[in-house]
Amino acid sequence: MLFLHFSVAYSQTIKTDVVVIGGTPSGVAAAIQCARSKVKTVLVQQERVFIQNADTVKNLSIDNNTKFVSIKKDDDRWGVVISVNGKTEMLKPRVVVDATENGTVVKAAGLKYTELDVVQTVAQAKEYRTSIATGDVGVGLDALAANNYPPLPGYIVPIKALIVKGADNLLFIGDLLPGANKLGDQLALGQGAGVTAAYCAFFKTTTANLNVRAIQVELLDFKGYLLPFTDISGDPYWRSIQQVCATGMLKGKQKSIDGKPQFLFMPDSIVTTAEIKPVMEETYTRAFLWFNREKPGKEFTVGNLLSFISELTLTDPDNLQRMIEKAWTEQYKFKSAFDLERPITRREFAILANKYLNPFARTVDLDGRIVN
Repeated sequence: MLFLHFSVAYSQTIKTDVVVIGGTPSGVAAAIQCARSKVKTVLVQQERVFIQNADTVKNLSIDNNTKFVSIKKDDDRWGVVISVNGKTEMLKPRVVVDATENGTVVKAAGLKYTELDVVQTVAQAKEYRTSIATGDVGVGLDALAANNYPPLPGYIVPIKALIVKGADNLLFIGDLLPGANKLGDQLALGQGAGVTAAYCAFFKTTTANLNVRAIQVELLDFKGYLLPFTDISGDPYWRSIQQVCATGMLKGKQKSIDGKPQFLFMPDSIVTTAEIKPVMEETYTRAFLWFNREKPGKEFTVGNLLSFISELTLTDPDNLQRMIEKAWTEQYKFKSAFDLERPITRREFAILANKYLNPFARTVDLDGRIVN
């Protein structure tokens, strides 16, 4: 009798990796990214909107004119009931992404989500280390001010902002962005959610066991941004800069240019010892000894960085110097002369630190704390 009831209730049951519910721009972007990250994905939407080229994406199925009915946890999968042309179907995904504007799916699961307070500006805490989307809040500043947010030019969305508390493998992206957000911001959020959902599905794990750096690496592979810099577009080493800055070793600066707020990397500015020392000591156990012994000056020099690299990698100092001096203009195309006594620029530091120290490889938790 139970079997017959099941057969009558649902015309078919479909197992898949991810189900995205909601044809919003962020929802479509999440579904496309999941499919591109090689997991089977179903996009459920009532109307066919913002869907150009999505039909041809491998691993992506699109259920148009489809109504979401209910959701319930079923062991390691979700049971999502939808109505298609008057017939009910059961979808059995590992991960569900709620891309509805009012959190319809989350509410149907008996759960809650938070809105603006989960979006972190680039100046807050260490959660910037876990960013999976960036945006520009040039619009919607009234909404920010009403929630005690300063009018900053850019923001990041930390990965834990997507995770619905009280359930594994349920992500929400409907109302996360502040104010009247731009289309590009919605697409970036969707892409970040897609990478996160795909990670859980591909590795058959849960949102309680996310590998932040692995997810960010996948996002960078697909040209996503971790920090909203406005002055490194087109830089061939934009990824190195993104990775090093995502550790906090170098931080962006907020400035107003021609009356318009900008979040800048300032590649040609000089690196100071004070800005990099705390994170370097937090990241590398031997850094404390190096700083006490070498006592670098106020401005961190090219020689200081080479000495630190030699200490951490156990590379012979002379061999390291010859190798980097040769690559200075041939490989890295640095415009300044190779001079050990010269203060190093932020761009030079980011490129060399990423190459030889690889701080981005250090594991961080969902709060951005380094896991030793």
